[in-house]
Amino acid sequence: MEPLDETSYLLPREATEDHNELEEVYHRHNLSIPKGPILISLWLGSFISSLDGTVVANIMNRVAEEFSESDKKQWMATSFLLTNTAFQPLYGKLSDVTGRRFALLTAYFFFSIGCVFTCFAQNVTQFSIARAICGIGGGGMNACSSIIVSDICSAQERGIYQGYANIVFGLGQMLGGPLGGLFIGTIGWRAIFAIQVPIIILCTIIALFKLDIKLVHVPVGSKRFSAENLARIDIFGSLSLTATICGLIFLCSTDLNKLILTVITLLSFFLFMWIELYYAKERILPIELLKGSFGLCSIATLASSFIIFGDLFRSPIYLQLIHNIGVTKSGLYMVFPSISVAAGSLVTGAVLRRTKMNLATCSYLIASAGICLQLIGLVINSVLTSIVTPDSTSTNISPFLDELVSFSSDSVVWKIIYICASVFVGFGYACLLVATLVSIVFSVEKSQQATMTGIFYLWRSIGNVLGASLTLVVFENALGKMLWDYMFNKSDHGDYTFKEKEYTKLLKDSSYLRDHFSTAVVGGLLKVYKSALVMSYAPNIAVGIIGVTAAFILIRAHREAKTP
Repeated sequence: MEPLDETSYLLPREATEDHNELEEVYHRHNLSIPKGPILISLWLGSFISSLDGTVVANIMNRVAEEFSESDKKQWMATSFLLTNTAFQPLYGKLSDVTGRRFALLTAYFFFSIGCVFTCFAQNVTQFSIARAICGIGGGGMNACSSIIVSDICSAQERGIYQGYANIVFGLGQMLGGPLGGLFIGTIGWRAIFAIQVPIIILCTIIALFKLDIKLVHVPVGSKRFSAENLARIDIFGSLSLTATICGLIFLCSTDLNKLILTVITLLSFFLFMWIELYYAKERILPIELLKGSFGLCSIATLASSFIIFGDLFRSPIYLQLIHNIGVTKSGLYMVFPSISVAAGSLVTGAVLRRTKMNLATCSYLIASAGICLQLIGLVINSVLTSIVTPDSTSTNISPFLDELVSFSSDSVVWKIIYICASVFVGFGYACLLVATLVSIVFSVEKSQQATMTGIFYLWRSIGNVLGASLTLVVFENALGKMLWDYMFNKSDHGDYTFKEKEYTKLLKDSSYLRDHFSTAVVGGLLKVYKSALVMSYAPNIAVGIIGVTAAFILIRAHREAKTP
């Protein structure tokens, strides 16, 4: 398609008699924009964001040990996800008010600043704060990417381009684990975050000069940043929603006063609902659109994200701690689910592009199949975790291929099954993600699509942060109780007498387990760690069942709506 002449889309609004005609002119202009440079900027940012996530999942145990603060490692994971979630809905509205380019550049700015601060962190607290700053930008990078792709692509193209985007995202996830292990064993983990900064600067430059999307509802010139236009952003709704999300996460992941946190969370939620229903002129969360199919898709999306992020942060702990696999080699296990995310995205995009079925029906069926596949993989891995014997050796001396393929006579079997189950989780997640994003086109009007895409990423991010935080918190809490019961009940461990300082040291530094105790003692302790990890599957399986239920209700409701 040839680019439109400049004068065809710079007409003043008062000179245009038909609003729909102007919207069509802008739409044709957006479709005519050269996609190459824009997609490079978006996908480079997506690659860095996904790599950043799996790097932290794989190195957090080692970094926490370096700072002697293993008991705080859950904050290294959840701080990024917390701000990513809290600021997620702002980007959809920000892009509708100030334009796509400004929203994307804002996301790049916060992400790069957060990476710089992470490089200089001296303890887990500083590391977590820096990660929180990264999260402010990371959420915007993902949301803006999907919004912009929907602007420059037709509805039929959107599925395949989202599939390509998820391949890039999956590639970043695939490389994050091995690269994290490689860097932490050579030049140090700080270099991982330093390298990301110039890449994000390159993305910023490309977006600054090449991203030129025209939207009817975005003012031109200085009016774009006028007080009147910026007032369209639902600041009070955003703040109350942020307080609600933060309260919920702190309630699930800290030992702070539960009563006070519950009161704060409920008050924030009711304040948010009042603002959205009676005060806000342009709501950050259109309540009426959460009914019906979009509401059910939101539940399934939250559940899907909950499952995969719980698995993402639990797997490195399981492999490194229970089976004594090194950081670099445990990262290799994360390659397989990452490949499955890319493959699932590509397959779903291709199916949606070629299907002769109604696109909405096809999207809902794929999303439902995806969440079911995830639940199957999750259950398989939970059973494996409970029955496979830990590696109780004191040192990690296996050659590379032996460690990857054969610890013992039955190790090949459980590793293949574990990898296949992880592939189910990743493939199902990608299917649901792409299908649900495409379904937004059929659920809401064009003017609402950016906002609803932002809301979709909000549900995904809530699932991410709750999945990671609840999984780690359940593990840490169960470990603390089970470890105390085991260490100070002599009937459980025979002649060895544990000391309280050993208990404290184990909670703060998990490497102390193999460095300090003999092989016989390590074997008993590892059974406790394994039991705590099995407990961490409980919230994931429960949420997965809810997601599957929502998916089946969605299909049934859609079929009934089509039946005359």
